[in-house]
Amino acid sequence: MGRVSNSKAATPKEMIVIGGICAAAGVYFMLIGFGVLPVPGGPRNLHAPLWVVVFCGAPFFLGGVTVMLQGFGKSNEQGELPAGAPQWMRFVQYLTGVAIFASFAIVGSWIAIGGDARQFSGSAGGFSGPVGAGIGRTAFGIGAMISWACTIFYVVSGARKLRATWKAG
Repeated sequence: MGRVSNSKAATPKEMIVIGGICAAAGVYFMLIGFGVLPVPGGPRNLHAPLWVVVFCGAPFFLGGVTVMLQGFGKSNEQGELPAGAPQWMRFVQYLTGVAIFASFAIVGSWIAIGGDARQFSGSAGGFSGPVGAGIGRTAFGIGAMISWACTIFYVVSGARKLRATWKAG
């Protein structure tokens, strides 16, 4: 038996509102990272350099911008802009995607290389607790490598897609 879904795609107006909320959340963390807003709970709650906080907020901001762009551009359910959409929208969508992937890779790389070894913890089989620095750095290193590979793939495939639409347009 097939599963029946009652979900419907978000309307362009809903996408703009949802994107705005996500972008605002990202701006909040980015402002903390830039030192404009104080760290919640004070500096003792900060376990990374402020620039890392900027890269943690960036995907929320950029993802929100992308969702808003898709709402304004009336994209389909897969997030693809219609054929008549302006090229600048496609280019901005591409750049935000690159920056989101790169932000994930940068944060993962920093944790793998420079993260505080005392902060690593994990869970398995219902048990949780501290994890050795070697395991933590290896896990984040593998994640960072995957993120960098995804970034490179997105850069190359997105550039090809953009080039194809520019030639067609």
